[in-house]
Amino acid sequence: MQLGLKTTTNSSLDDEIKAKTYRCEYCGKLNEPQVLDHPFKPGKVVIQRTCECQMRKWEEEQQRLREYEKNRRIKMLFDNSMLGPRFLKCTFDSWVTLPGTEKAYEEARNFALNFREKLETGEGLLIYGRPGNGKSHLAAAVVNEMLKCGVSAVFANVPNLLGRIRKTYSDKRGETEADILRAVSQADLLVLDDAGAEKWTEWVETTLYTIIDDRYRQQKPLIITSNCNLKQLEDAVGERAFDRILEMCVVVENTGESFRRKRAIERIQERKGRG
Repeated sequence: MQLGLKTTTNSSLDDEIKAKTYRCEYCGKLNEPQVLDHPFKPGKVVIQRTCECQMRKWEEEQQRLREYEKNRRIKMLFDNSMLGPRFLKCTFDSWVTLPGTEKAYEEARNFALNFREKLETGEGLLIYGRPGNGKSHLAAAVVNEMLKCGVSAVFANVPNLLGRIRKTYSDKRGETEADILRAVSQADLLVLDDAGAEKWTEWVETTLYTIIDDRYRQQKPLIITSNCNLKQLEDAVGERAFDRILEMCVVVENTGESFRRKRAIERIQERKGRG
């Protein structure tokens, strides 16, 4: 069996050692080869070493390639993270603070600022409260901050996400359920927006549990927004998923009034004033 080992005689040993000694172009360290006894015959084998920093750089490059490929697959399925034109404009700077929204804003802002820590701990955020008071805006603002930093993030409206998964059962030519679940699993950040808005079925409960449990097991951060109170949300997603949400997430009630309703009243009053 040929192992590809070359026997080196004493006369050529110094020359081969010299030929295989090099100075690393990155750190400047002089790397000398390893000289071993040939395993099967008299003589020496000279094996060139790879500098430790070169190995680190190679590993870092492989990790970058893996991250690039992961982000490419996620972007193919969730272009612009499903934010849409309205939520793509949501930032913390464009946030309008109303009474009762201060805590939700503070927690969302801190989540974005400390996201690297959240990636380590898997800590998430649940913001619940009445419709229209900015929960989705805050979640979208976090996602937009993450996208600027190159973090893979998916913003998924829960009813739309579930409808998209259902569609894969009848459309065999496009994306599959496995494709979608893999993307929401691999994303560094997943937002489940408007949880509890979908009608409960056993399939809905099982699917949401699968998504939430996967994030839980991987210790990956999750943001959930809901117009439900906590009891209603538990009924909507099921006890098992709800228990994981409570363990994973900082829970914040947004008690602010509806910003949309406030703006609508202001527009009506403006029109009356002009009339």
